[in-house]
Amino acid sequence: MGRVYLIGLGARGREALSLAALRRVAEAEVLIGGARHLAHFPEHQGERVAIRGPLEPLLDLAEARAREGRAVAFLASGDPLFYGIGKRVLERFPEAEVHPAPTAFQEAFARLGLPWDGARLFSLHGRPLGGTLLEIALSPLSVVYTDPENSPNRIAEALLQMGAGPFRAHVAERLGEAEERVRSFEGLEALAREAFLDPNVLILEAKGPLPSRLGFFPDEAFERRMPKKGLITKREVRLLALGLLGLPPDGVLWDIGAGTGSVGIEAARLAPLGQVYAVEKNPESWPHILENARRHGAHNLTLVRGEAPGALEGLPAPDAVFVGGSGGELPAILERSLEALRPGGRLVVAAITLENLAAAYAFLKGTGLPLEGFQVQASRVVPLLGYHRLEAQNPTTLLAVRKEAGCGST
Repeated sequence: MGRVYLIGLGARGREALSLAALRRVAEAEVLIGGARHLAHFPEHQGERVAIRGPLEPLLDLAEARAREGRAVAFLASGDPLFYGIGKRVLERFPEAEVHPAPTAFQEAFARLGLPWDGARLFSLHGRPLGGTLLEIALSPLSVVYTDPENSPNRIAEALLQMGAGPFRAHVAERLGEAEERVRSFEGLEALAREAFLDPNVLILEAKGPLPSRLGFFPDEAFERRMPKKGLITKREVRLLALGLLGLPPDGVLWDIGAGTGSVGIEAARLAPLGQVYAVEKNPESWPHILENARRHGAHNLTLVRGEAPGALEGLPAPDAVFVGGSGGELPAILERSLEALRPGGRLVVAAITLENLAAAYAFLKGTGLPLEGFQVQASRVVPLLGYHRLEAQNPTTLLAVRKEAGCGST
């Protein structure tokens, strides 16, 4: 079996390769890489294969050549194990020898003379903004690998829309090429007005206090349909509900009867690597949910337009379910939710009326699962003729169960 090598090329190309990496390229009888990678070795006499499409056929080719006893070298940008082809290659060839080079973000920091210890690294290359946008807004120093869809100016616009900042921005374009350019911008507004060459790397330095991950936003921060002012899970109830849900950072939440989306939006901020599905049947509420999600950086929230339990079909299995509204279908919603819930997941019901409380209690008690319950009766301080008094809020009862392995619906 021939050897397989993974060779990284930095912005300075072969000039920065170690002697060991250069020897491996020379030994290789097959070179596989992008056209610009292969161009660094015009004198190589072996088989040269350019990557122009899916990687799988090239992995098959490499395996065939290796079985013939021939050495194969994959050429990649920077560190092949950092958002590169390295993962795919190692899945096929676990014994492959890896020779990394400085990555694009390291080269960018070097050009800027800026230390990067403590930087958080993100890739939006071929990925949606999702919860990554909030993570960028919460980071003192971020590196973002961009693509034409998620360009630096589009990222800046999205951050401005959610009120993030202030930031100092740097964009490194086409590092190591003739068109190389590294520019700095004071503020997201200046960044949003520019256009950039691909590929590029975005660096953001926070220049002010960072926002809290748990927004604990006042009720007034959420846009909601009028005159029905009750279509929101109140601030005090949200805080306890989020604790009961216990959503992991990469978890999936169903927020059923989302109303304004307040619970789902707070949960999306706590689970940036996950996904929230806000299920709402009232068309009047849909634009408000979308606006609130945009305003508060919940780009990993998806609006599901429809009535539960029917609207739940086809959604990914949840790690947690919050039922804030049921439209008279509470038992059916709870049965479907518990059936879909992953083992160890939490189901939380908010009940305002005695009828819903009785129905939720009867169903959850019937599951045989350990039941938790809290009644939240908060009073808020409000002004009164130069003084202050306590104003009681409507009581809300939260009931919660944790699904055990092997448990389905009742």
